[in-house]
Amino acid sequence: MKNVLILLIACFSICTNSHAQTLIPILCYHNIHLGNGVKSNIMHITRDQLNAQLKSLADSGYHTMLPDDLVKYMQSGRHVSPKTFMITFDDSHEEHFSIADSLLRHYGFRGVFFVMTIPLGKHGYLTAAQVKLLSDRGHVIAAHTWDHPFLRPSGKMDWKKELDAPKQQLEKIIGKPVLYFAYPYGEWNDTMISHLKSSGYKAAFQLGAPRRNGLYTIPRMMVDGRLSGPALQRKMAVFMGE
Repeated sequence: MKNVLILLIACFSICTNSHAQTLIPILCYHNIHLGNGVKSNIMHITRDQLNAQLKSLADSGYHTMLPDDLVKYMQSGRHVSPKTFMITFDDSHEEHFSIADSLLRHYGFRGVFFVMTIPLGKHGYLTAAQVKLLSDRGHVIAAHTWDHPFLRPSGKMDWKKELDAPKQQLEKIIGKPVLYFAYPYGEWNDTMISHLKSSGYKAAFQLGAPRRNGLYTIPRMMVDGRLSGPALQRKMAVFMGE
């Protein structure tokens, strides 16, 4: 009986490990520019370099996944193509509409736009009409707080202003539920996760390596604007643990 129990435990361990989920690479971009003297780095990329990266991914057979399908994948463990990735844009920059949207659609990709709501309609930032068009074109609009605050040393913030109000404002603009959130600076704690859940968010995205809390600390990789397409794919493979 003891030997049978040991065998069953070993079998369970092997089966569990054999079904370990592949980490989906989730790319994170911020500022896009036309190459007018702005230096490319982890926070900036030119239009031409973004185009080169997207073209490389499209030519290699990659296709985008959106958050609803990512959540289903994480909950069910169903198989997905190893050429699956997600692309996200943070901070509500106007170029996300005027540059990123057209490039994504050219290659048949769809993205996730994490919108902070305080700058909407201001110079250099998205307008409400542009946010609505992004949604209507098949992209996902998600929340990124009202004004991108640091998480206080106390671990608290004005939850109503930073979590509830942006969600409600964006839902009014696009006429759809806003179910996803990205942490400013990638900062989070258990209290914030609790408030996200009570506010009706289904999942939240951080930066960096995967950590606990599953759906509420989904990792993303910031993309260096100096990377070539093939170099980006190598980075994605490292991110996936290959």
